[in-house]
Amino acid sequence: MSVDLSAAITTFVNESKELLAEMENSLLDLESSEAGRDQEETINAIFRAIHTIKGSAGLFGFDYVVSLTHIAETVLDDVRGGNREMSKPLLSLYLETGDLCDELILLAASENEPSAQQLTQLAKLTEQFSAFTDSAEAPQNTEADSEAQPQDGTWFMCFVPNENVLRNGLDPYPFIHFLNNEVESLEIATNCTALNADTPYDPESCYLAFLMLFHTSQNKDVIEEVFEFIKNDAVVEILPPDQCHYDAITDCAKHFPEPAQFHATLAQLTQSRLPAQPLKPTSMPDEAEPPAQTKGKKKNKLHTSKTLRVEAMKLDRLIDQVGEMVITGARTNLLAHETGNETLIEAMALLERLVENIRDSSLKLRMVQIGETFNKFKRVVRDVADELGKEVELNIVGADTELDKTFVEKVSDPLMHIIRNAIDHGIEPPEQRLAAGKPACGQLTLRAYHDSGSIVIEIQDDGRGLDQSKILARAIENGLVNPDHSLQDKEINLLIFEPGFSTAAAVTSISGRGVGMDVVKRNVESLRGSVEVDSTKGLGSKIIIRLPLTLSIIDGFMFTVGAEDYVIPLDTVVECLELHEVVSESDIQDKNYINLRTEVLPFIRLRTLFGIEQQIEHTKESLVIVQFGTLRAGLVVDSLQGEFQTVVKPLGRLFEGLKCISGATILGSGKVAIILDVSALIRTAITMYESLELKH
Repeated sequence: MSVDLSAAITTFVNESKELLAEMENSLLDLESSEAGRDQEETINAIFRAIHTIKGSAGLFGFDYVVSLTHIAETVLDDVRGGNREMSKPLLSLYLETGDLCDELILLAASENEPSAQQLTQLAKLTEQFSAFTDSAEAPQNTEADSEAQPQDGTWFMCFVPNENVLRNGLDPYPFIHFLNNEVESLEIATNCTALNADTPYDPESCYLAFLMLFHTSQNKDVIEEVFEFIKNDAVVEILPPDQCHYDAITDCAKHFPEPAQFHATLAQLTQSRLPAQPLKPTSMPDEAEPPAQTKGKKKNKLHTSKTLRVEAMKLDRLIDQVGEMVITGARTNLLAHETGNETLIEAMALLERLVENIRDSSLKLRMVQIGETFNKFKRVVRDVADELGKEVELNIVGADTELDKTFVEKVSDPLMHIIRNAIDHGIEPPEQRLAAGKPACGQLTLRAYHDSGSIVIEIQDDGRGLDQSKILARAIENGLVNPDHSLQDKEINLLIFEPGFSTAAAVTSISGRGVGMDVVKRNVESLRGSVEVDSTKGLGSKIIIRLPLTLSIIDGFMFTVGAEDYVIPLDTVVECLELHEVVSESDIQDKNYINLRTEVLPFIRLRTLFGIEQQIEHTKESLVIVQFGTLRAGLVVDSLQGEFQTVVKPLGRLFEGLKCISGATILGSGKVAIILDVSALIRTAITMYESLELKH
């Protein structure tokens, strides 16, 4: 019968991606000397990743992947044994191997053949690795453990899959097929359980067992790793040459339901290959101890494994259902208050708290650490710096900062553009840095942290900084700025995000076409975020990206303007004041700012912004002071409604690009309330204030 391996292959593809990412990070750590004292363990981690991928690929018959990882593993084994150093050319070779492995695995999983270019690259890498193996010295093993040392001779193996192995999606044959590639002269005797009327045939059950003899110079650990993925669904007993005597072999009969079945199967093997004289291992009295220790370790490993892989689609569906539950809960709570039944109101208050806890727990399921995204840029920094002939060191701060997985996927490309531009335009070549009194190696820092309900990502370099005069001149030349208009430094800095803007003298493969930084701003703003630039000429630049923590469910603050309700994120609210208490009506006429505790605070009347003509008394208006990053402004509203659990709903394509509006939500009454973009509102208020100042 054929076994459907699609689920197992999908798991392998996902796990191999993780292993290749870990391998790349380990290689880059070795190159930058970040491995330090753990260099030996780092190399071992790289070896384990390659070996695991090779073993799994062999099970599925991914021959191209097996051939590449096999020779890469052989050379790395020399490095582990101290017979070869991990030089930069060799390290680069392993980075290229990881890239090609990723491509070959995806092709094999989708049942496609490699392209001619990929086959050429495979042959080139194999040839380069072969050059290392041809010049390698014979490894010297100093291990004292006889099982860890290679043992050249005849090995015996008993392989008994359990009855449910096929139901679990594992086919025993690929494991034997892969073992055949690792050893020599493999002989197999197959036992099939006898069927009778009491045990009717089940096509999903496994009735086979295997006894094998083979020749190899590998150690026992290597042979065991071939069966790593099936060891929990089978009995796997391996006897190396020093234990391969008749008594030890016949002891394997205990794994068969009937000893007679075992002896009949054993008789099928070539008896002459068994040693004539029984050989006792030196550790014979303690022979039973290692299996007990192994079992103990295995049990502990299973006990400490607390990670469960869940499809992102299932999490998204859960968040959507929790959002609908929040909306329904608000509606039910409103109806409970209308009845006036105190017992019902109290029960609904308890239910509302439980719903809030479920909401918070559900959102945390989709939070991931940003460090995984940051680590991907180590390779980008290395490759771009090498291409430009520069020395750049990447520093990562706040890798454990968590944010919504949706942001992780969408913020990767903007960060890529910023990093490439920082290396190309910001960080100087080594000779220029030395002439300016700086170290030859430039510093690029990625930093993440939480601040006022937002996640902040900073990309900072110690390069030449932005030349505001050059930027302004190019902006005027391109017609982006009126020559008569005066701009502050921070406004000039933001011109680098204008479409088509570039100060590069020549177009290169890295930058110069003015495409990329405008995409950064557009992508960040589509996530309801903002971008700021802080730069000092000669000292470096810092680009600050600010994003909300989540896009789905937020704690909101609701107020009324005219006959409609509006919501803003609660985290952006600093304080609320009665407008007439902080300023007189005569002082506020024809102004869009107030003096609040010696601070000039721009404000915006939402009635004016939304074109609501009906006026109310000034004494009824409220001032909501909001803050986003370092910017602060006031919103003048008609009345305050208080905190409100907000399920963010997109407005659809028809309303895309609406200024100062980021979404909508459904209230308990069934009405729709608009969610406002606080960042855009603050920028609008500041722009209006600055334009008014210029007129005066």
